[in-house]
This record gives sequence, C-alpha cells and structure tokens, in this order.
Amino acid sequence: MIKKRRLQRLTLQAHQVLSALQINSSIALTTEQRHYLCNVLRLEAESEFIALDRQGGWWLAKLSNDPDIAEVIAKLENNSELAAQITLGIAMPKGSNIESVIRQTTELGVRQIVPLFSDRTIIKSGTEIGNQKRDRWQRIAEEAAELSMRNYVPEINSPQTLAAWLDTLASSKSPTCKYICVTSHNAPHLLTSLQNSNGEENSEIIITTGSEGGWTAREEEMAIASGFIPVSLGDRVLSAITAPVVALSIVGAFLDTQ
Repeated sequence: MIKKRRLQRLTLQAHQVLSALQINSSIALTTEQRHYLCNVLRLEAESEFIALDRQGGWWLAKLSNDPDIAEVIAKLENNSELAAQITLGIAMPKGSNIESVIRQTTELGVRQIVPLFSDRTIIKSGTEIGNQKRDRWQRIAEEAAELSMRNYVPEINSPQTLAAWLDTLASSKSPTCKYICVTSHNAPHLLTSLQNSNGEENSEIIITTGSEGGWTAREEEMAIASGFIPVSLGDRVLSAITAPVVALSIVGAFLDTQ
C-alpha cells in the first residue's frame, strides 16, 4: 500500500464495485465519469486519478487507451476517518436547508444521515420525497466526501418518522452511544457525556437533532425510552441547520483527541 497522492478523486457508483477492487481490476466508466475526466479535466490515456470505492478504499487508477475503461494500478493509504461510525438523525429543516447540513456534516465525518419527520417539521409524515431529491442529496454527500478526502461516502437514508427510526434502532445489538440534543438547561453537555461514556460504546455514536423549536416532550420521552441520552449543545439556542454541525464538530473533536 502506498501513500495517497494529490490527484483528482472520483467516487465510483455502487454497480462499479459489486466485485471488490484489486490491482489490475478494470473499471467501466459511466458516460458522466468519462465526460468529467476526459472533457472537463482533459485527462488523456495513462493519466492517473484516485478512485474511491465507497467502502473506505482508495485506489490509484489510470485511463486506458479505451476512454470507457480505467485500470487500477495501486492501493492507496488514507486515514481521514473518525475512530467511530457516526449516524445523524436530523429533523428535516424547511426548504433546501438539509442540503447544507448534508454537505457540512459529511466534511465533519458523518457516516449515515437519516432525515426525520417530527412533530414540528414543516414537512409532515406521509409527504412523498421523490427519488430525484434523494438522489441529489446522495450526490451532495459524494461531492463533499471527495473534496474533504473522506474514505467513505455517507449513506443518505429515505426520510422516515422518528418513531419508525427508533423501532429500527431497537433491533440493533451492537454497543452504541445514543444522544438526543435538547434545549433543557438541566441536560449535561454533549462533550461531558462523551467523556463519561464507555470506550467500547464509542465505536458507534448516534446523535439526533430537532427542528426549529426543538423536540416535543413526547418525542424526547420516546427517544429516552429507546436508550437515548438527552444532551445540551451549550447555553445558546441553535437553529435546526446549525445544531447538527455543532454536534458533529463536538463529536469529531472528542474522537480526534482520544
């Protein structure tokens, strides 16, 4: 394995990595990828770039004489990920503000984002979120992962209710730290809770932030009953698009200094 190099990065699509990549593997480029590499970047045959396989692998690849094919020539070393897998459940903010959250939390190291319908979200449960919008969210995560030199592209889940998400999490048996960000002054700070947590549980951290106005008492009670610890992000009231960024910044700083 050789160290990463300052080359253009390209995130492969899921169908391109159905079989694990290895040195001398061939990559069939999509029309969009070929256009980007050859027409936008003006790369020629034998030009090198970095292929991200969506599973944490970085591969040095080069364009072949056939513009539709790239060849893997080396495995690259990259250690840009946080020491824990971070899942963010976010009550969907209004308009397109979730796009900014996806972009920034991807840069901060999130591994999975779950958009949530809550009692106070303007977008209510049952609203159809089309495939085109979900695909756009995933592309934003891919672009942010490439720019921030991430190993992994975060998975953007389909929107669901808080109750449905809590039911899904209840079936997981792995040790996990789960936090719900609340506005109560009695809640301990997120950083304090992380510092007091069991080291083994820090291998997976789940954190959820509310909409404008925060979570309702009913929602907080549901989350606490499901094992979530109520935490504060400080003495100031944060907006629905600022809170997840602050929360991920705190988690990242904690993990990076362990």
